[in-house]
Amino acid sequence: MASLTLVHWLLIGNLALLVVVGGFMWSLWRQQQLEQARVNESLVALDEANQAVSRSAIGMGRRIKQIESRFQKVEQKAVLPNADDATFEQASRLVGLGATATELVDNCGMARGEAELLVSLKRQ
Repeated sequence: MASLTLVHWLLIGNLALLVVVGGFMWSLWRQQQLEQARVNESLVALDEANQAVSRSAIGMGRRIKQIESRFQKVEQKAVLPNADDATFEQASRLVGLGATATELVDNCGMARGEAELLVSLKRQ
């Protein structure tokens, strides 16, 4: 059998080194692919969480607007009494001064039953 020369040994060594480097490169490529898949999964999860927070913030904003609207209505009602409240207060003052149910009907435009009820409540 022919003995291998130095050139042959160098070619065999280079081929072996090429196989080892190729295997190492394939291993690094595979790790990089797995890491990329994990990063993509994390991005999807973060995107879903971000969308949930956004929807929640939008819902909270709508709810705050509803509460502000209701608060403004209540505030206006408390600050500006309606005509019925003013009529009742005037009738109550008149009963305190001795007015009768008939006088309340004539002066305040109240129903007879309301006037009689108010007089009976104030007289007690």
